[in-house]
Amino acid sequence: MLSFILALSISTAHAYEVDNFTDRHTLTQDSLDIMNREVNRILDRAVFEANKESPDRCSRAMLRQEIVRWTRPEIVSLLEFWLVLTDDVQRTSVGLSDSIYRGVTLTDSPGMWSAGIGRSFLLNGVVVGTDKIGHFFMQGLEYYKSVTEDGHVLEDVLRKEHGEDGVWGLAMTGVKSYADMTANYDGYRFWSQMFLGRRPYMRCEQGRRWVHEREFTWADYVSPAWDEALNCSDFNAGVASRVEHNFSERNLKCPVD
Repeated sequence: MLSFILALSISTAHAYEVDNFTDRHTLTQDSLDIMNREVNRILDRAVFEANKESPDRCSRAMLRQEIVRWTRPEIVSLLEFWLVLTDDVQRTSVGLSDSIYRGVTLTDSPGMWSAGIGRSFLLNGVVVGTDKIGHFFMQGLEYYKSVTEDGHVLEDVLRKEHGEDGVWGLAMTGVKSYADMTANYDGYRFWSQMFLGRRPYMRCEQGRRWVHEREFTWADYVSPAWDEALNCSDFNAGVASRVEHNFSERNLKCPVD
């Protein structure tokens, strides 16, 4: 499963931005089945560990903690780290100097200068960045906790607490990604269906142990709105001028054809 990455040092910085324009035509292998398999393995392992740590008692907090163990960003989540390294998933490999952000200054985008450009891959027929995995699981969980535990209205969370105007976006990378915000919301949907709804992922059997009831598939969540070349981002002035220049040179536009 993902256990081999536990022996690796997670010393690489999180790639804060992706380029879904450059080399998107080279992506021909959809990773839906592979990514479904990995997430379902995480859910199975979480059930096993939660039942072992808390026998005869279905602890939602314990189960959620075990899922987060594999998906939380510590510089980058274990799942995302695996996704960047595995030979099972076809990815683009675009450096900052080859990307649509070529020429962006350190002042305009300290995030890109320190972390570089992330990878993109094909998921459910959609070109998405590897950063969307963290957005889905962790920002999605923050949305869920904000609504269910802190009592905030979902519409206010979506409008004010997405982070793309601050450290997750404009303040760090110079990019406000609506695709990131979409992944955040779809992650909220995922966590909302963990224990509740018509088809929850987890069921408490006889009040004693968790059962992984529903198989996860990214097809329930990933849409073209996750693709930054279709769901166009906003930029600060410096990044926007470089992107516009590079688009003109390459005869690109957003949304792409």
